[in-house]
Amino acid sequence: MFKKIVGLGFNTKWKNAKIVGKYIKSLVDWWVTEFFTGYNPPYWYEKFGFEVSPNGRFAEHEQITDLETLRQIVVEAHKYDIEVFINLNAWYYTDQTFPLIKQMVEEFKEVWVDGIICWNISILEYLKEINYEGKINISTIMAVYNSEAIRFLLENYKINKIILSRELTLKEIEELVTEFPDILFEVFWEWDFCRYNNWLCFAEHKYWAKDICTVVVNDLVIKKKYKADFKEFILDEEISNEYKVDLMDDDYEDIFQQIEDIFDRIDMWFEKEKSLSEQLYKIIKLSKNRVDLFFDSIKPVNDKRNKNIIIYLKALKYLEKEEFKDLKEEIEKSIKTWIEYLVKKSKELGGTAKLKAYELWNNYARWDNLNLYTYVFFSQFKNIDTVKFPTRWRNYNEKIQIITDVVENKKVDSKYIDRWISIERAHYDLTYLFDDKLWFRKMMKEF
Repeated sequence: MFKKIVGLGFNTKWKNAKIVGKYIKSLVDWWVTEFFTGYNPPYWYEKFGFEVSPNGRFAEHEQITDLETLRQIVVEAHKYDIEVFINLNAWYYTDQTFPLIKQMVEEFKEVWVDGIICWNISILEYLKEINYEGKINISTIMAVYNSEAIRFLLENYKINKIILSRELTLKEIEELVTEFPDILFEVFWEWDFCRYNNWLCFAEHKYWAKDICTVVVNDLVIKKKYKADFKEFILDEEISNEYKVDLMDDDYEDIFQQIEDIFDRIDMWFEKEKSLSEQLYKIIKLSKNRVDLFFDSIKPVNDKRNKNIIIYLKALKYLEKEEFKDLKEEIEKSIKTWIEYLVKKSKELGGTAKLKAYELWNNYARWDNLNLYTYVFFSQFKNIDTVKFPTRWRNYNEKIQIITDVVENKKVDSKYIDRWISIERAHYDLTYLFDDKLWFRKMMKEF
């Protein structure tokens, strides 16, 4: 079973060791098997504040703010043979801040902290220089994507565990942990709200309010784009400038608009049907592996997303290509299960209005349930010792118990399976899929 790791943070000095002991015991009773924390002592925060952090966390409550509290935490954790790791994974360290990092490392050694989580090469080089005897975990901020990066780390440093980048697909994770069976890995399956690479993001994440990056990007509405081959026809001397202007039309249409436009032209007899069918085939061929090709029951039937899926299904039926058979059946099934679910639940709850309220209430738990399938998948690999999961919707205790049951039994109990967690829905909702859209379904058949 995966480790259950909890982050600790106290924004005031805890003078009473019994209070620390009581808190640590309560977490141990929740089956916690490892702790990590940030450390921002007075000699740092009095000079730089909490906004410039030694560990990428920007709030006081996410830190241990004095050595004595840290010492008490380590003592209490070690009573239960539980390890404590400290984050030193800020995005940069300057000549002004690095001497303070050295001081922190000496304090970690003094109070017997078990290890350090870091990504910065300068930190790794320093730990190597002083022959640091604690464990070293590579932070997700290192953005480890491939086997060469892992090989570099293992050849140059004494590494206990590698925490893989959050953007990796399931298949990429499978390949990496299989190639390095003797190294421990930690993976994320958090449905992380951040759209950016951890390694390249310098924004403060407020969580309870909109982040700066989210505000900025949500205001960018892209309406047009250049065609990928625009240089080719600009340089083509055999076509007129007037025709080049037409070819340079950069009105943006998504694939669903393109499909609808082709059907309009077929109905109006503007072009030969064979030519239009070839265009339609090309669009479907290029888009068949999109992760969003399912009918979303949470949205109204006339929602743009669902209307787009019906348009797409119309194209699949029109083409009648054997190579698209499985995809056509999957989309049909996603619509069929939605209709069956709608009729059944409406009767159970006493009308569509109550059903809508029920669906909105269940929206958040749905993501929790879908994650259960990924835990079954990750449990195949003995060197994945931790899967980071969200606790936003369920309480932490309940979530851990559900995951434990799923992993140990190698199946998802029927009480978690309804329209929200049906197999055909799940392998579409797992947005890190790739190539073969049915890959996840095939994997699940092995259990």
